[in-house]
Amino acid sequence: MGFGILFFFLILSCRSASNRATSSADPETNARSAEADLLWEQRCSSCHGLDGTPNEFLQPKPRKLNGFGIKMGFFFGGDKMREGIFRTIRDGKNERMPSFQKELSEEQIRALVRKIERL
Repeated sequence: MGFGILFFFLILSCRSASNRATSSADPETNARSAEADLLWEQRCSSCHGLDGTPNEFLQPKPRKLNGFGIKMGFFFGGDKMREGIFRTIRDGKNERMPSFQKELSEEQIRALVRKIERL
């Protein structure tokens, strides 16, 4: 069992290092990443926090976007997880999580999804 856990975290760290290496080599990706950081700060952080930890005083409480569960969702769910988050940003969920379809382009929303994956 211990070997399995060690192997799992080894794979996870390799994937993370691979993502960082790819993004640092591509100026266009870096520009999109910087735009997503700014969008996150302006549009998302008041509810979800700068680091993905939600404001505890809001009701209904926003989803925590930096925890183990969401990281595993990205790791195992991949594109399905990304599309679900994309739809939530685009279409909204409730009165606290509005639709951003009119304010953000599809590429900006996809950049935010990648930002959430990096949290």
